[in-house]
Amino acid sequence: MRKILLPLLLGFCMANAQTIATENFTSLTTGNLSTDVTGTTAGQGGYYAYGGAASDYQIATIDAAHGNSLKLTSGNGYSATANTFNRFAFKSITATALLTNDILRGTLEIYTGPATGAGKIQAVLYDATSGIVGINYDYATKKISGMGRLTLVSTGVSSFYTIGLGTATYPANTWVSVSFTYNKTTGAYSWTYPEGTYSFTNASYSLNPGLTPTEYDFVSVTSTGNTVANQAAIDNVNLQFTNAATLATSDIKAVKNASISIYPNPTNDFINIKSDSKISNIEVFDVAGRKMDIKADNNKVDVRNLTSGSYMITFENREGKTTEKFIKK
Repeated sequence: MRKILLPLLLGFCMANAQTIATENFTSLTTGNLSTDVTGTTAGQGGYYAYGGAASDYQIATIDAAHGNSLKLTSGNGYSATANTFNRFAFKSITATALLTNDILRGTLEIYTGPATGAGKIQAVLYDATSGIVGINYDYATKKISGMGRLTLVSTGVSSFYTIGLGTATYPANTWVSVSFTYNKTTGAYSWTYPEGTYSFTNASYSLNPGLTPTEYDFVSVTSTGNTVANQAAIDNVNLQFTNAATLATSDIKAVKNASISIYPNPTNDFINIKSDSKISNIEVFDVAGRKMDIKADNNKVDVRNLTSGSYMITFENREGKTTEKFIKK
């Protein structure tokens, strides 16, 4: 059972990429994401919750390096006829103004949690019909899978499919960096995970170009035989429309934080930014959103004058704006 979509304008344009959403949950307060779990009233950050109890949707600190993240807890059962045990945290988007670029690109980190039950933690972009593109972690198999809308050629019926991505497994209580792309002109998909990038090809299925997202969801879904309240988390989400020039093959392969990263983290004195393209602007904010007075020399930031605690560092390059969390010792 799907929810009623709720309009919320999130997009804004940047030089080479059009950002739909960027979220690291730092600005949200630890505790319940929302007091309403019927998908009717927005909670923190404009997010809606659907299913279960308010305590199933938590802004929580998984570890110091990530600071606040979105933690979801599923129900401890499974239903084949209803989504009673599933948990949806979602935000609607208006992307009709974001169509001058061809490729929808999403990056995020998934925290696998205890991974003892049956089900998945997934990030999905929907339109009014069904899922367009997404990625998930399976609690039972410990594997990452892609998700995409495909049409079975023999029947002409379109469905939202799960696509296996290799044989690698990821243990409990581990952060995994992943990404996905959907080309609205060709309908082509790709998914990047720590072992590589997979682009979908299968003659039995045709692609579906021209799809426009109206909502993005973080979902904990239960599967047959589940008896566990599955726990997992999401962090450092970035959704953009980009173009072929800014999403070359080399860019796709670098998505898992190889193309842009900060170190050391935590730090006592300096933050170094590693980027494949020139950084044009650097800003640092505390957890209350106040801009800090820092000195930046090329890709090196002096944070010696900051007090100990958690901060956000925001920087821009040709792909757009990126925000990362860091800890000042």
